Amino acid sequence: MLIGRWEEDLERAVSLHVDPSRQAAWGTPDLSSNIFRSITKQMSVLYDRAPIVDHMDGSDTGIELIKAVDASGLWAMMPRFAANVIGCREFYMSINATADGELIYRPVAPNRLVAMASADRPDVPVYIRELRLREHPETKELIWTWHEIDIRDEANPIERILNTDHAGKAKLDLTAAYLGEERSGEAFPYRDSDGKPFIPGVLYHAEKTGQLWDAYEGSEIIFGSLNCSVYYSMWGHTLRDASWPQRYAIGAMPMGMGLEDGTNNGTRRAISTDPASILMFEASGDLQPQLSQFQAGADVAKMLEAISSYEQRVAEFAGVSPADLQRLGGTARSGYAISITNAGKRESQRKYSPAFRAGDVELLSTSAKMLNRMAGMSVPESGYTIRYQAIPLSDQERDGLRKDLIEKIQAGIMSKADAYMEIHPGISRARAIESLQRILTEEAIVPTPQLPGMAGVGSLPPVPLDVEAEIDTDGNVVTDMADRVVLNGAQVTAAQGIVEAVSAGRLPRDTGLNMLIEFFAIPPAAALRIMGTVGSGFKPTIQQ
Repeated sequence: MLIGRWEEDLERAVSLHVDPSRQAAWGTPDLSSNIFRSITKQMSVLYDRAPIVDHMDGSDTGIELIKAVDASGLWAMMPRFAANVIGCREFYMSINATADGELIYRPVAPNRLVAMASADRPDVPVYIRELRLREHPETKELIWTWHEIDIRDEANPIERILNTDHAGKAKLDLTAAYLGEERSGEAFPYRDSDGKPFIPGVLYHAEKTGQLWDAYEGSEIIFGSLNCSVYYSMWGHTLRDASWPQRYAIGAMPMGMGLEDGTNNGTRRAISTDPASILMFEASGDLQPQLSQFQAGADVAKMLEAISSYEQRVAEFAGVSPADLQRLGGTARSGYAISITNAGKRESQRKYSPAFRAGDVELLSTSAKMLNRMAGMSVPESGYTIRYQAIPLSDQERDGLRKDLIEKIQAGIMSKADAYMEIHPGISRARAIESLQRILTEEAIVPTPQLPGMAGVGSLPPVPLDVEAEIDTDGNVVTDMADRVVLNGAQVTAAQGIVEAVSAGRLPRDTGLNMLIEFFAIPPAAALRIMGTVGSGFKPTIQQ
């Protein structure tokens, strides 16, 4: 259903609802409504824009891997791959590397795999057997083979290619014929920098479940989608039947329906009709001929509305909130294609990003191992990070988010680092703090002008150039000087007088700050806190 080859499945589903003698009259089932495929593709939005890959130490060798991954076309492949992962719950990505440093990625469907995991990590395979169609090295005929990689015994890992019979059972070892040599034990080619064997591929999971396969999750969506298509097929048939009334005759026979061979043994000729046809009848027997017509068996508009409601119900089974569904048509009577709002797609990003991030980080690490092993490179085999780019906010959404974050910062329930991470999903706290430090440094040199109506909202007080501003691990502003000051009663009164003089316009703000710092030995950070926003836009008071 994900790739569009589901006509036979739909025909079997139709046969469960319609008598076989009538199924032919329905014609080809309606394949236009594949709600499973539609929802799955709309929920697969992590890779709509290529993610940002980085290395923790920012090394040049780490960048080499990032460039090799970009050159491979992996990120262009990932939108469809992610849809396959979400739809099938698991999907395998095979990884190969050439001697020239080229990375080759190949998706493998789960129905082509046999996999086993260890007891310690039940969701990570240590044995992979892939069913592949290959050209025989000697006869050149296409044959099905099993490509096995087994690292359950780290002291004796195995890679081999086996020929299969029609029952799928291995019967001939073709490893040397295809790979040129036996690959077991010390000859096993896939080892990391520590000599530990690894499988050259990653089994992606839609969600972390702690198990290798999660094949039955979401099966109700599959059956619901098939039912939707059956109902649309019924609706199309009803629409044709209801286009004009079904007529019937009692004691009369349509004229022109003689026997094809002119004898009583032939078959009667069929008469094709449409709404413009005029049929002529002749009496049959002694009965008084009667002509009438049946009323339409169903209201096609109400049928379409009911099917649309069922579609929405199936979408909810897929984990889509009703609030995140929208109609692309006008009304329920006109029908609609299931469409997920941007808010629903962002929720999908949040839901699936943990499992995909784990898969991507493992893929980057395994790709590095393959380059080091196959191409003789020396790129880091760990330490890679990935950040998915969020769906852009609309102007309305952006304004709402900004106001919400500002309110939380002002209320003291969110740090600036947390707010930055909210705006940039997937970024680490260390990167957020680094960005905020840069912003503070630039702001100290060239203050950012306030937007109309936003004066003082969510902004930091200016930091003197001779004071180095920092951000603590919670995203709060600190300085490299003492953070607290204690004044006696007389000093408090005198300091209060300076603040009042600034507020009344008798002193510039900078002069007042310098007086607090010089007269009372108050650290600049403490002086800034005492002064607050008093004195912004100083205008000297003119004595009369």
